[in-house]
Amino acid sequence: MFNRILYFFELVLLLPFFPFFYFKGKKLRETIIKLKPQSEYLVLGHNKYSRNILIIGESTAAGVGASTQDNTFAAQIYYQSGHAFNIHNLGKNGLKAEKLKRLLAHAKQEIPEKIEFAIILIGANDCFKFTPPARFSHQLKDFIQLLQNKKSVQRIIIPSIAPVQHFPSIPGIIRFFLGVHRSILTRELRSLGKSYPAMDFNNFKFELSSDLLASDGIHPSDKGYELMAKETLLSIQ
Repeated sequence: MFNRILYFFELVLLLPFFPFFYFKGKKLRETIIKLKPQSEYLVLGHNKYSRNILIIGESTAAGVGASTQDNTFAAQIYYQSGHAFNIHNLGKNGLKAEKLKRLLAHAKQEIPEKIEFAIILIGANDCFKFTPPARFSHQLKDFIQLLQNKKSVQRIIIPSIAPVQHFPSIPGIIRFFLGVHRSILTRELRSLGKSYPAMDFNNFKFELSSDLLASDGIHPSDKGYELMAKETLLSIQ
């Protein structure tokens, strides 16, 4: 209930700034460096005796910002784990929580029937679109239940929402509101983690620095993906 009230006051504060946000957002989309995805669909490992990991989500799953496929989040999970898992990666730049089910459905023939672990990289675009917290939570619940019922997923890891409030390419006032909304959606993830014992919300503790960001000032660099993978693997046993 507190989160819903906080969201209401956020919208009240946002209202006078909407024309400014629209103008700045349009200009930002025109001027920002466009980096190509490196891992929209990626499979690593074909050992029938190894456990399967599904990585699915937004631009960080798609590998935007990585210099090569080997430096993406999925590849770093594979290499840092010592090739201990088969990795099945699905990523889409700009993805929101509401499209997770569709992304999985489009690749269902290529994804194994049984997945032991799922890593969901989501939330940044829901911050940019100011998705209502109740809707965000409901969409993730639906997807978690789908993974458990259809893919027999034993453990679901949702890492931190990208630190949108610190992206240097975005104007300060917009970053302020993005930070407020990120905190709202983060509370939803914490609450979900309490409702689903199989879910682990891994709220990264490392501080953002310039060397962790790609040239667009938004997506992770190679080093950023390496650190993300290292932190995420702490949740996989």
